[in-house]
Order: sequence, then C-alpha cells, then structure tokens
Amino acid sequence: MHDGAGSVKRGEVAHAGSRGQQLAAQVPRMYTKPMGPRNGGRKSFYEEAMETFHRAADHIGMNPRVRMELEEPDFEHIFYVTIETRDRLVPVSAEEQAEVGTLPPSDVRAADALEPLANGSYILHRRALLEADITTRNRVINIPGKGFFRFQRGGPKKFKAYRIQHNMVRGPYKGGIRYHKEASLDLFKTLAADMTWKTAIAEVPFGGAKGGIRIDPFNYSREEIEHLSLRYVYKFKKFMGPFIDIPAPDVGTNGEIMAYMMRQFTDGEREHHKLRGVVTGKDVRIGGSEGRIKATGQGVVYCIEEWARERGFDLKGARVTIQGFGNVGSNAAEILAALGAKIIAVNDADGTVHRDGGLDVHALVQHVHGSPANLRRTVAGFAGGSAISKDDFWEVDADICIPAALGEEITGEVAERLKVKLVAEAANGPTTREGDRVLAARKIELIPDIICNAGGVTVSYYEWLQNQRLEHWTEPEVNRRLEQAIKKNYAIIRDVARNRPQRTPIWDSRPYCVGKECDVRTAAMVVALRRIEAHYLLEGFSQ
Repeated sequence: MHDGAGSVKRGEVAHAGSRGQQLAAQVPRMYTKPMGPRNGGRKSFYEEAMETFHRAADHIGMNPRVRMELEEPDFEHIFYVTIETRDRLVPVSAEEQAEVGTLPPSDVRAADALEPLANGSYILHRRALLEADITTRNRVINIPGKGFFRFQRGGPKKFKAYRIQHNMVRGPYKGGIRYHKEASLDLFKTLAADMTWKTAIAEVPFGGAKGGIRIDPFNYSREEIEHLSLRYVYKFKKFMGPFIDIPAPDVGTNGEIMAYMMRQFTDGEREHHKLRGVVTGKDVRIGGSEGRIKATGQGVVYCIEEWARERGFDLKGARVTIQGFGNVGSNAAEILAALGAKIIAVNDADGTVHRDGGLDVHALVQHVHGSPANLRRTVAGFAGGSAISKDDFWEVDADICIPAALGEEITGEVAERLKVKLVAEAANGPTTREGDRVLAARKIELIPDIICNAGGVTVSYYEWLQNQRLEHWTEPEVNRRLEQAIKKNYAIIRDVARNRPQRTPIWDSRPYCVGKECDVRTAAMVVALRRIEAHYLLEGFSQ
C-alpha cells in the first residue's frame, strides 16, 4: 500500500488490542495545521474542499499522523496523450463566404461520412469522396442544406491528462474518468479525496482516485475519442488494474469509453476475463452490472426517500428542480417521477426549461439523450416547457432541489434565493462553504454529496465483485443491496449529526458518535474518517 513517502504494510498489526492501541496512546495529541492558503491569501478549490475534512478531524480528535496521511494524495500523475485528428469542415464567417463569391454546391452522396460536431464543424471521413462531385475555392466548399465550410487539415494533437490517487488504505484506488474542457489538477485532487470519503461511507473496500483529460469531447469524433481513451490507458497501464486502480465513467465519459479502456488493458493477456474488473460502468453485455447506469440517481432517491419518511413528507406530488440532466440527473428525475413527484424545472449548461404543472420526464429524456440532432445533449429547445434563465431557475418555488451538474453551483448568493425544503447533492461538491452557511441559517436541510451520490461507486463495487466471481446478478438483487447500503449509512450519518448513538437491527451508530452534535456534512465526514482511521491504527505504519 503505497503513499507519498513509503508504504503502509497491510497486516503488520493483527488486532487493536496490542499495537493499534499502543500507537493511539503513544502519539501525542498535537497537530500542526498545513501552511496557509497560497495565491495571495485566496484558498484553492482543494483547500476549500478540505475544510470539512479538518473540521471532522477536529471533531473526533483524529490521530495526527493519520490526518497527515490523508491531507494530500498518495500520487499525482500528470501526463500527455497524443492522437491523430481527422480532417474537418469548419464553418466560415460571412466575410469569408463573401470572398469566395458564388460557389457551386457540392454533391456529397455519402452523407454519413460527414460526422457533425457540437461546435458546428463536421469530421470529414475519407469515404466522403466516394462518388462525390465537389467544387472548392480557397479551400471552401458549399454543401447544400449545411452551409459554407473551410477544409481544415487534421494532424497530431496533444492533450493534458491526469490521474490522482488519493488513498488506498481500504482497498484499490477507485474513481471516475472525466473528459472536460475545465479539467485541472486542483479539481481532480478534490474529486479523488471525495472518492476516499465516499467509498468509506458506502462501506465498500476501495480507496479514492479521479482523473481524466482536458478536452471538450463534444468537439471530437467518436473515433478520435476512442483513440484518445486507448492512448490514456496505454500510458497509464502500469499504474492501474483490478486490485490497483479501477476507473469508471464520469462527466464526458460513458460505458462505451470504459469498453475501450478495458480492451486496451486486457489486449494480449492470456486470461483477459480475469481482468474485466479493471474498469466499472461497462455495458452489461461485457461484464457490467445490472442497475449500474441508474445507480447514482437511484442512490439519490433512496436518500430522499429516507429524508421524507423521517419527516412524514409525501413524495407524491412533491415539486422538484434538477440542475444537470446527464446520467445522474435524468435517472433521478425518472425514478422520482415514477414515485409521483413533479419535476417542474431542469437546468443545464446550455439552457433551462420550466413547467409549473410538471415536465414530461420521458419526453425530456428522449429530447436530451435520444435525439441525434441534439449534439450537446441539452434541455434547451424542449417543446414541453418554457425557457427561463438560470437565475430564475434558482428561484422556482419547489420542495426539493437536486444539483446534479458540476461543483460550486450553490453559492451563498444562490442559497439566499432558493425556495426549497431540501438540497440533495447529486453532484460532487455543488455547494460552496458560504452556500453551506446560508442554507444552515435558512434552515434548508441538506443531504451531502458523499452519501447522496454514493450509489454509483456502491454498484461499481457490486460490478467488480461479479467480475471477480464470474457472476451476473439481477437488477432487483442489485437494487436491494444498494437500498440497504445507502439507507443504513445515511441513518448512521443522521445519528452522528444529532449525537444519537443507537443500535437497531439494521445499523449501529454507537462507534461513530462522539458525544456532541454537528452539522450533517461534518457528520458524513466523521463516519468516513472513523472507518479510514481504523485501518491505520489497527495495521500500523511501516518504517
């Protein structure tokens, strides 16, 4: 078990009654906090995110050395991947179009050879020239029904790639692969740490990692994304494996990309079937798990169900707003709608739709994910609702708000405008520290991300387990296990927040309560840190 300075030797101490207790007793309870914020006093995204960690560590009086082990990632991998990009047809401006004058239209009969991209360009596949009648002037072509385009030659292109391995004391590194134009080291450090806490809260035997590539995937062809994914694994292969580091889909990636990565990793191996667990989130036909696609959204709903049950709140007829309509947001919407809730507003990066009587969720899913013409997979343009601004979205009168997009969306200003009873964090880190403070002051309840969206990694573990056993579970069996895991651990978190130690037939919160109350986000972190700290104190540190 490697860390930044050496290795943690598993099994060095067999039980807590000897070396583990001595270690805890001998280490003095003193801790020097890390240096203050850099960048002229402004905290980084990672430093801000770690405030909850430090607050929870203070709350439980965490062992100082264990705390140091968790403050920074084990490894920060930054590398570059290259691919050969295809030739493109790039839209020309009106001025450029005027320069070429009257240009006869070209007849490109192999229409499927022009692959549309979200930025208005087209990938020019070689078969486009078959039986074509093409006229160009200054490298500009006129394609009827599409417009005027300039030929842009493809060639080699370099992309920055990351993989942050935060901690693996509880098991192999685990976390998604994100393809996004704003990917950064600081972001991936934060998300990798979140995975360490999340796997501990979900009680699955994994650690935390996160990574990806800085790219806007909507502006590249399917073939280019495939080559990019293969090259990522080629470069990183020696640092990953079913018992080392296990990627999964995240923003900008999906099961298809996981299939590419599994193929690259297992290619040429004699017993490749034993390596299927190198990635999760695969298609069920190649070793994926039933229920995995819906798992994160399903976990969000299980948490909301528990919140509603405890308060006697009927979800039938509940008014819900959702920010982000990718895999998590859309699945949460469908599951909630099946329970009778009304999804009245949905926002994403490109637009917002609203209908006070409730949107037709099935039709909206088809518009976003089932329409080939909707290249950015956005809710914008949906005919079944009215377009409103993002500012207006935050002020829609509802019962539940589900942020399911990117981080830091619910700022203090946004939190002041929300008109809801509950914020259920389906995204990673959607609420800023100031947003937290405002929500608490306004008595708006919160289900923190590290339990609310833990359904995905929980079912990823089930997929990994099925791969190791060469089994295939039914969806009802997967959902039964997921429901028990999410509701049990959410109950423990609520008990910790209220300092209500108890043992029931389903859960036991006594080992986690520390004799004082705390906010629910700190309580979730307390549960994670208690479980992680136990491994260090029981196993000790190698020298």
